[in-house]
Amino acid sequence: MVQTDAEDRLITESTINEIGYDVPLKFLEEAGKLDEYIAREGVPSLVLLNDSGSILQKGQVLRQLKNNPSYSHIPVVILGEKSTDEYIRQCYRAGANSYITKPSSMHETKKKIGVFFTYWFDVAEV
Repeated sequence: MVQTDAEDRLITESTINEIGYDVPLKFLEEAGKLDEYIAREGVPSLVLLNDSGSILQKGQVLRQLKNNPSYSHIPVVILGEKSTDEYIRQCYRAGANSYITKPSSMHETKKKIGVFFTYWFDVAEV
């Protein structure tokens, strides 16, 4: 997961532990280092890209992943605060496999994370 905010990393990690999913979660603070990290640590099942920075920055990271034959199959999910149709379409055009609007409450956060993990790790083949 690319997440620059330390508090958001803590919330995400504690919520996943609370829900009970035993999923190895690695955090990166800079999306620009994702390619380097994957080369060093191995190919992840999924990349969660926090919606920080501009669509151009996200697009650059997505193109970097999707243009590399070794990584192009990795699903990339963007977690965002913006929810306009045009912005979300731009994320998909840039190569995102999914866009999830961040919830506004802890209850909704737990619910969305639970549904997210159920889909990506129990339903989808990754």
